[in-house]
Amino acid sequence: MITQESVERLKASIDIVDVISRYIEVKKAGATYKACCPFHDEKTPSFVINHNKGYYHCFGCGVSGDSIKFVMEYEKIDFQSALESLAKMFNVSLDYTDSRYKPNEDYRILEKLNVFYMQNLSPSIREYIKSRGITDSLRDRFELGYAPKSHEVVKFMQDNFLNLNAVAEAKMLWRDDKNRYVAYLSERLTFPIRNENNKLVAFGGRILTNSTTQAKYKNTSNTELFNKSRILYGYNVAKDSIYKKEEIIITEGYMDTIMLHQAGFTNAVGTLGTALTKEHLPLISKGNPKVIVAYDGDRAGISAALKAANLLSLARKDGGVVIFKDGLDPADMVQGGKIKELKELFSNPIPLIEFVLVDILNKYDLQNPMQKDSCLNESISFLKQLSVVVFEEYKSWLSYRLNIPQHLIKINKPFEVLQSKIRNDSFYGIAEKCVIKSILEDESLLDLALNYLDIDMFKSQRGAYLKLLNGELEDSELIAIMCDENVIALNKKELKEQIIMIIAKHYDDKIALVKQDSTIDITTKLALLDNYQKYLKILKTGELVIYESISSI
Repeated sequence: MITQESVERLKASIDIVDVISRYIEVKKAGATYKACCPFHDEKTPSFVINHNKGYYHCFGCGVSGDSIKFVMEYEKIDFQSALESLAKMFNVSLDYTDSRYKPNEDYRILEKLNVFYMQNLSPSIREYIKSRGITDSLRDRFELGYAPKSHEVVKFMQDNFLNLNAVAEAKMLWRDDKNRYVAYLSERLTFPIRNENNKLVAFGGRILTNSTTQAKYKNTSNTELFNKSRILYGYNVAKDSIYKKEEIIITEGYMDTIMLHQAGFTNAVGTLGTALTKEHLPLISKGNPKVIVAYDGDRAGISAALKAANLLSLARKDGGVVIFKDGLDPADMVQGGKIKELKELFSNPIPLIEFVLVDILNKYDLQNPMQKDSCLNESISFLKQLSVVVFEEYKSWLSYRLNIPQHLIKINKPFEVLQSKIRNDSFYGIAEKCVIKSILEDESLLDLALNYLDIDMFKSQRGAYLKLLNGELEDSELIAIMCDENVIALNKKELKEQIIMIIAKHYDDKIALVKQDSTIDITTKLALLDNYQKYLKILKTGELVIYESISSI
């Protein structure tokens, strides 16, 4: 993380009018500055910038904030990336709390390699790219390149004084059995992989010949900068279109994504050799778009689409699945000129929930009463994980397809459970969610929670915490917490503070209960209250200890 001193130094060095003027046209209007708001369509300027106080406000849509927030909202990047972007604009150096943090060096290495790969596009490679239906402008937009033979790549690194150990840490080099450096990508078309903040974090590569000994596609292994289960290929290019259209098309990889952009579907992105996972959900949820799953039409693609539909349904996402006939994929459709058919498919996808339910129905012989009963139970098990409204909406759908009365399709959900849902967004409910989300994003934090937090210390999120401990990571309740943008993932220090707060609340409640309990004799009651107060006093100093370790004081 960036130190607070650096943040303050940066804030003192930037001018809000200068910042916003780099993105939109700004005109002086008396003591303030005005512009047409970049966050909603308008012809008469209602976006006002107060130069002296360093903030902006739009009287049309209500957005407001400082320079940092403007960059975050305009570029759709996170807080740290906005700080780094502003620091680069105004030539301000930043310090990080972790001295080992070296993102700029890693990014520099990858950017140099990217330039090298793009410069190695020979006429024959360019011709190959054109033969796949990719225009020159699209090739440049996605920065396609070519990695030559391994020794040429290594020589380039040496000639440009790149630290080979650092390049190896970025997974772009490895050592063979003779301890020689070997390029991870060689004799492959290269696809730079950028994160949502447009930072280059990894590469993908495709061989240009048919080979039975090499994988057609490969991408960099996970590093400090890159986790393939969290990044979507092309999101940096597609994000403006995703926000504008309020829709995201998810494909299976590089070529499908690029070719859909070629055909005008500029909101397309791709997973990177992995199925869609819960770790992708925070990125997919940005802007809350409708989600269209557009995987290949072969058996593997349909299976992956089913898993994605199940995950997205449980995450309460709106959208659907597109099925391509005859084993085709999106790239095939574009190259075959079937743009009209693609538009029709994307306009009328199979709804996510329906796609999952149809798969359940297809597993059973519905002419057999026992199998029909099993099918009903499995369908209800899926639907009851969703909202009550969704369950009620799909009752008639399921009744029709199973040819049974609607009253047989019911869910037993006690009133108390529904009430707990209402209480989930209380202050302590959010605190408990933050603990759970932190562990979901960083499993190394689990031990810290286990040492101090018992199940009964959780109030509204007790069930979710239990599911977390049981490893039920695909459960809809945990997925909902992962997707909730109001819930923040904490670092170890912040998590410790949150744990202290939850424990303190638990023992405050215990004190109230003991005071009201007439079955406890006065001597025991005073002793308990004294111990609880001593424990709370220790917690308030910021020291995290187990109650039993002080209860004899």
